[in-house]
Amino acid sequence: MDWEAIRIGLMMLGGAMGAILLLMLVAKVTSMVNVEAREGRKPVYNMEAVVKGKRTLVEADTENPAIPKTRYFVTFHKRDGNRIEMEVPGEDYGLAAEGDEGILVYQGDEFIVFKRIS
Repeated sequence: MDWEAIRIGLMMLGGAMGAILLLMLVAKVTSMVNVEAREGRKPVYNMEAVVKGKRTLVEADTENPAIPKTRYFVTFHKRDGNRIEMEVPGEDYGLAAEGDEGILVYQGDEFIVFKRIS
């Protein structure tokens, strides 16, 4: 049996697998960068809005299923007549009350801030 030929064959196979894995990693990183770039190109909207509702969603944390994770959502009624529900940070959720009027700032489907009008 030619052990040298087997060793060389295994080294080539390992090199090919390594190259494939590297290409897969590069493709994934490139895809993530493209998604971020597309999100960044979306316009930022500033609209008058009224808080119409609030809700929470409690679910298991993916990293530690024994610890619940709470997500916070606020429904805004925009001046153009449309409603939009957005996930918001807990602090913004706690400060929002139904009937609050203000300026909703968001980009794409991402909440940025709700500035209340006194």
